[in-house]
Amino acid sequence: MAGVLRRWRAPLLGGIAVWLLSFPLLTSHPAAITAAQAAHRVKDASQEGLDHRLFVESAREQQAALAALQVLAAAAATPMPVIAAPVANAVQPVAAPPAPPAPPAQAPVVRANTIVIPRLGLSQPVGWYSDCLGRAPVPRWGAWRWSCSGVNNVYVMAHNPGVFTPILGLRAGDIVQYGDPSGRIHTYRVSSTTIVSNTQMWPLGATPSSSLTLQTCWTWDGSRDFIVRAVEI
Repeated sequence: MAGVLRRWRAPLLGGIAVWLLSFPLLTSHPAAITAAQAAHRVKDASQEGLDHRLFVESAREQQAALAALQVLAAAAATPMPVIAAPVANAVQPVAAPPAPPAPPAQAPVVRANTIVIPRLGLSQPVGWYSDCLGRAPVPRWGAWRWSCSGVNNVYVMAHNPGVFTPILGLRAGDIVQYGDPSGRIHTYRVSSTTIVSNTQMWPLGATPSSSLTLQTCWTWDGSRDFIVRAVEI
């Protein structure tokens, strides 16, 4: 008997262990699902589907709003061109008519017994000084031709201060015109200017070609003279 028990002890214990482990499965039964529970579960599933759709729609709206904000931010960052608003019925100022052009300056007319210097705007009648010794005083006003000057030398003198003060501005190349007693016009070009003592006589002498000599005072006492020599062209 003892030997039989030893031989069947291991299988018996294994069977008991299997039965003990499977006992809860054999004794437990799933509870029956009632119609109310089924309806509740269907309702929960429908609610979960609705919540999922609302979540998806909310996410889409948020994405659309974010995209709109990005577009507005980009538009705000871009400078807008400034367009001047038109002024209705604006009164335009009436421009004053342009001033008529100034008439060209008339060149002085060269007549008989007249000396003209165009650049200086000088036009001066010329009288005669006939004292060959030079003892008679030269009249205070006017220009005077010395009748005793040398050949080819038209010698005209006047006072400074006086009508010949402007000739102090003459320079080489300037034009001087002289109308002789017959009305013939002679044109001269200044070749030189110089200052001499009133005791020097060479300005009065003859010249190798047709020339014009102008004389005026350089000093207040008349001890020195300003001489202009011009050659006819």
